[in-house]
Amino acid sequence: MLAATVAFSIDAMLQVPREIAASLSQGSPNQVQLGIATFVVGMGCGTLFAGPLSDTFGRHKIAIGSSVLFILGALLSARAPRLETILVARTLQGVGAAGPRVVALAITRDLFSGRQMAEVVCFLMIVFSLVPVITPTMGAAISWAFGWRTIYLTFVIFSLISIFWLILRQPETLLPKARRPFSAKEIWCGIKEVFANREVVLAIGAQTLIYAMLFNALKSTQQIFDQNFDQDANFPP
Repeated sequence: MLAATVAFSIDAMLQVPREIAASLSQGSPNQVQLGIATFVVGMGCGTLFAGPLSDTFGRHKIAIGSSVLFILGALLSARAPRLETILVARTLQGVGAAGPRVVALAITRDLFSGRQMAEVVCFLMIVFSLVPVITPTMGAAISWAFGWRTIYLTFVIFSLISIFWLILRQPETLLPKARRPFSAKEIWCGIKEVFANREVVLAIGAQTLIYAMLFNALKSTQQIFDQNFDQDANFPP
């Protein structure tokens, strides 16, 4: 569930841009897609700090603190009177969503190594891949039954369950002696270490291009079905 937070937060909203535009942005319906873009920007910024902070304060504290930000962003979005408020709230939600995703991988690294770690990471990637298949339909069903604002409340419930289950079932995995100080010097040393590895740099470049295409598709697909082909009713949930 921690690893799926990001995918759930994005894909559950793919079915409702028209409803949001009708409520908050009738004059500029295309701006609704910025809700995805601002979430991704927030997630990117949060990812830069979630890892180093979890190395300093432990996995649990960062997962819980990030989830609080995620929940606040979701609640603000659910009550937003204007689209601009949603965009700010979605940025905050993206920052919060980065924590659980990073912590899920960090916990895996703490507990496993070698082939066993590879198997667990593969399982996490399978979950991360399956969630986008299911959540658009869930978002459409929730919006149809209760209205689009209820989707944000679903995010709150999802986050509360995942954090409660983490606290209940998974003890802190980062021992005090393994923690590292949070400082600009440590972060800079980590960045240099990453970019000194040619294979890692090539992998980052390839994944950047792939995700750029993915998120551009996510932002524009619904509009293409609706505005270009007048087939919004047939947009696949």
